[in-house]
Amino acid sequence: TGFDRLINRPDIDPYFQPLVALSDSSTIGYEVLVRSRIKGLETPDKIFRIAALRLSEARLSEVCRMEGLLSGIQIDPNGCFFLNTHARELETPRLFSSLADLRDCYPNVRVVLEVHEAAITSVRYLQELTVVLRDLNIDLAFDDFGAGQARLVELFVVPPKYLKFDISFVRGLENASKPHKTSVRSLLKMVRDLEVISLAEGVETKNQVDVCTELGFDMAQGYYFGRPQPRQFWQSSPADGDDVTKSLATLRS
Repeated sequence: TGFDRLINRPDIDPYFQPLVALSDSSTIGYEVLVRSRIKGLETPDKIFRIAALRLSEARLSEVCRMEGLLSGIQIDPNGCFFLNTHARELETPRLFSSLADLRDCYPNVRVVLEVHEAAITSVRYLQELTVVLRDLNIDLAFDDFGAGQARLVELFVVPPKYLKFDISFVRGLENASKPHKTSVRSLLKMVRDLEVISLAEGVETKNQVDVCTELGFDMAQGYYFGRPQPRQFWQSSPADGDDVTKSLATLRS
């Protein structure tokens, strides 16, 4: 079947969207997003809906990460790639072993693992995951922060390297009231004090870029900087590894 072909990899089509430093517009890395070449299963929603019927979301997510890196290193072998997880994976220890397998296959690629805020069910599990990631030299990002109830406890106890603010949090900031902007600026300062890099998702206009920069976001992602595109689109203009390292050092300073 079409879904079986996805699990066996040949019809998975990874797409990549750039993540940009607001200080100098340099590309820090790419988020890996899944598409497929199978009619009727082109989008992530459709793909994972079928996977859910087969209780195969975790397995599919694992395959997508492997295929994403295989494709990504052809853009830039020294690049940084943000890989997604599925909530089902956080319910079993298989995630840990799958990440070890991934690191065995790609020992030198810079990897960031994105975990959805709502999928974090226990601080203890998050602490265990952080230890595993540190041993594997994989960074952690909290995804879609602010989409629902902001998980500040987890943020304080187990700070990730990156905090990705949901599009619903970012949308409308350019027209927000002064008190609203003051609150956002204070939150971003707190995040920076934790030595966490903040990223605004869903940035689509120059006005949004300007207000995110003014309020103190470190990075941004969205259609303004580039839509998700297949590997071939980005191969002509990969991020330079040395420039990425310098930009990350600036974000941390």
